[in-house]
Amino acid sequence: MRMEEILRKFRDDAISALGSNLICLLHHGSRAKCEAHAESDYDSIIVVKRVSEETIKSIQNLLHNHPRFTAYLLSLRDVESLPKGHLLEFVHAKPLYGKFKVDVPTAEEVRQYLSHSRREELTSIRHWLMLPHPPERKARMTYYELKFAYVYLSYLAFIESGKLPPTRKDTIAYFKRRRGYSLGVRLLQILDNWSNYKDDLASNPDRYLFMLEKFFRTARP
Repeated sequence: MRMEEILRKFRDDAISALGSNLICLLHHGSRAKCEAHAESDYDSIIVVKRVSEETIKSIQNLLHNHPRFTAYLLSLRDVESLPKGHLLEFVHAKPLYGKFKVDVPTAEEVRQYLSHSRREELTSIRHWLMLPHPPERKARMTYYELKFAYVYLSYLAFIESGKLPPTRKDTIAYFKRRRGYSLGVRLLQILDNWSNYKDDLASNPDRYLFMLEKFFRTARP
């Protein structure tokens, strides 16, 4: 099934599941940017008027029927309370249903968001390094930390240039031209060539976690 058909079916089922509560459905992430690998999820942002237990159960059923999808659920109140810098996530998202306009945050708002997020990522990475965990869980968490390193670097590029790079390759190219954040570029190249690294990461996630720990420890917005 082609991606357009997969997205159309998900959109139609989301509209049916959420009805008038649904404000906007967005497609984002690697598949929306045409930089996915075979194992990539279909990432979605679901904005509703209000969240209730019924809403969450409806989305549980929706995702059960679409197991390759993930959903980031937000109510209007949630959006209003989000750190302004976090709204940069919406810039390159593609609408599947409805309209949802957010103001592009300022460089200072993004800097404040990254400063807080960096501390949280360090705490999480050090937890996974210091305490015993099943290797499969540790490897999967490491993959998601690599994805956040990409978000972090693209947001740094926005702070410096005023523009958010649309893809991973654009982010790599920006920092290569700038000749900065070489460790971050290396992490993005791992993500960009995932098929060549995934087996090694699965067998030795600590190697990559230590790289991520150093990156977030030294890369300050």
